[in-house]
Amino acid sequence: MAERCPHMNFSANVQVARLEDIGRFAADVRIHCTECGLPFQFLGLEPGLDLQGARVSVDGLEARLAICPQGEEPSPMDNIMIKIGAAGVKRHG
Repeated sequence: MAERCPHMNFSANVQVARLEDIGRFAADVRIHCTECGLPFQFLGLEPGLDLQGARVSVDGLEARLAICPQGEEPSPMDNIMIKIGAAGVKRHG
């Protein structure tokens, strides 16, 4: 019986696409074990394409991520600060 690979070393391939006609960017990510070559599946993502979020290929082997240059969209921390600021504002009227 062959020994099972412990998957201790990995390689990732990232392809970045500039979608010029709509002014967006996307990153497609694949990961595999460098010892045995087995590809890894991405979990917890719905299949398809979402230019405002993350999706996965139908086989689960490629994560499709919407990306943008830093500062062009609010970061998760920016969104938290916006919510905290909005919660702390008292409205008079």
